[in-house]
Amino acid sequence: MKYNAPYGVSDPNGPYINGDPSTGQMGSIPPAASIEYPQRELVNFFTDAGLVPDNADLHQTSKSVQSAGVIRGIDSGAVNILSIALTPALTAYIDGMFVWVRVAITNTGPAVLSINGLSGKNIVRRGGPALQAGDLPGGYWALLVYNGPHGNFELYGASFAPAAFVPILAANTNLYVNPVTGDDALYDGSQAVVAAPHGPFRTIARAMQETFKYGPSVYTMAINLSAGTFNEPCVTPNVIGPSIIVKGAGPTQTFVMGANNQHTFLCTSANNMVVRDLCTQTGTGQGPPCNFAASSGGSITTINTASQGATAGYIFEAYGGYLYPGSHTFNTGSSCQELFAAFFSGFIGLQQGSVFNFAGSMNVTAAIAVASSNGSIAVPVPGAPTFPGAGFVTGQKYFAALNGVINTQGSGASYFPGNQPGVLTSGGQYN
Repeated sequence: MKYNAPYGVSDPNGPYINGDPSTGQMGSIPPAASIEYPQRELVNFFTDAGLVPDNADLHQTSKSVQSAGVIRGIDSGAVNILSIALTPALTAYIDGMFVWVRVAITNTGPAVLSINGLSGKNIVRRGGPALQAGDLPGGYWALLVYNGPHGNFELYGASFAPAAFVPILAANTNLYVNPVTGDDALYDGSQAVVAAPHGPFRTIARAMQETFKYGPSVYTMAINLSAGTFNEPCVTPNVIGPSIIVKGAGPTQTFVMGANNQHTFLCTSANNMVVRDLCTQTGTGQGPPCNFAASSGGSITTINTASQGATAGYIFEAYGGYLYPGSHTFNTGSSCQELFAAFFSGFIGLQQGSVFNFAGSMNVTAAIAVASSNGSIAVPVPGAPTFPGAGFVTGQKYFAALNGVINTQGSGASYFPGNQPGVLTSGGQYN
């Protein structure tokens, strides 16, 4: 129904005015539609909601809203294929619309919903995970909200499934990220090649958001980064999720560039992360930012990585977390405060047979290996890592203080690169 202006008014939105005999002001002349149409609209609303219009009841608008009669339907479809009819008939799905559905048959897995014969749309859990068997129990009402950008209905409310409310991965799973062809809103991250709605995400942050919709699991989420540059850090949230592999296309093809005052890779809260086949760089700032940082029980393992440019903090830092550096190339022009730094019971365990290659000059302003405040660094023997190009490195070999321990298992005081001897103080140990 549209607005019906008074007779004789050129403005289609012109107001009604009252007559005033004392001034000779004529009142507005209402067209019949201005009286009839509002009544028809309300009567139709009452009827669509299942009420019988009654002049003795002046609360039928409120009752129609309370009944949700125009947004609920009884499922008449088969198992996992829900079908309802709304009155008035829906002609197109609308982003944000919600409907109540009384499910006919308990779902046995993923399901779809069709309204008034429109094409069926997938029903998913909040945030996109697929339905589990029993999420839609027969005979019960389900609240579904249409998500236009993703083209599906999201199930609201607690799950009836036997699994925990937070879903877990059912298998090792891959997500794909491409800073050029990806899209965080249009694609689901499920494949590297675009075939909408499937396709890569644009940002690592979106892939991490998708990953942490799931709880801890025996299965792993692999986040596959394309060749290219990602100008963002990779950080786990402060909740425990599945184990993560962040994999690039190679340390000369995929570059992850952290923001100022942020670590490029940060794993916290007892999460586990493997980072491989990429090159890192930090921003500048007071953080100080590090290339790889594990804290609060988080764990990072690196494989075939590289770093470049100036690092205000440390390349590898275990700050109450666990870090297992693997083969790594320090590209020409690299600099940092410390290469390996373990603080506050943090642990760094160099991987057997790893090669830490210095491709050019590297200035370390503090020390190559630092252990402090009960932090520890361990060198595996046999198979101790090697440092080709160690002659390019300037800086103190090691520093241990406040019960920090550096254990080279007898590899000697000159094991770490650097052109200055190591220092022990305040209970620090070097073996």
